[in-house]
Amino acid sequence: MPYPGGDVFPAGSPGPLATVEDLGNYMQQTIAADDPAATFLLLVASGMIRAYLGQTVSQVTDDVEYVDPVNGSFAALSQLPVTAVSLVEITNDDGTNWTAVPPTAYKVSRRRGTITTKWGYNVRWPTDEESWRVTYTHGFESVPAEIIGVCCGLAARYYSTPIAIELERVGQRQVKYAIESAGFTALESIALTALRPARLA
Repeated sequence: MPYPGGDVFPAGSPGPLATVEDLGNYMQQTIAADDPAATFLLLVASGMIRAYLGQTVSQVTDDVEYVDPVNGSFAALSQLPVTAVSLVEITNDDGTNWTAVPPTAYKVSRRRGTITTKWGYNVRWPTDEESWRVTYTHGFESVPAEIIGVCCGLAARYYSTPIAIELERVGQRQVKYAIESAGFTALESIALTALRPARLA
């Protein structure tokens, strides 16, 4: 994907949640696929959405996360939805040695993003912070339409309107942009709140 200052998005960047074509459809106009302003604003809007949700949203495969178990009985993963857990490891020392736990010794709630231990499998589950290491796949394979819409709405406002303009008058026509403190309109905030994980809301 094109990115201002380079041919691809920076290493580690999950990329925008909407395409330039999506933005053009939203604005009902043709925008060049390599338009640097459109590409940059979509990336910024995507970052705002991810920060608000506390979620990557886009699918990430085999992400590794160190989690804090609660009483050695369960742990919550930070990213939702969880589509697969490929490996759970535990350490009972300073993190130098890790042991893979058989899948039969725990159960996964993909909807809630939790891992719960099962007793009777001869596993000594540790209770220290970051003593569980989980490799899992999370996020949406296809970005939900409402997130694409919010992303395009954010990008479109800055693409077509001078920065920091809240009140605009053209002849007898006056428009005030109803933006809340987080940068989203009331409707956009409702759409994002509906998708925000319950434990983060």
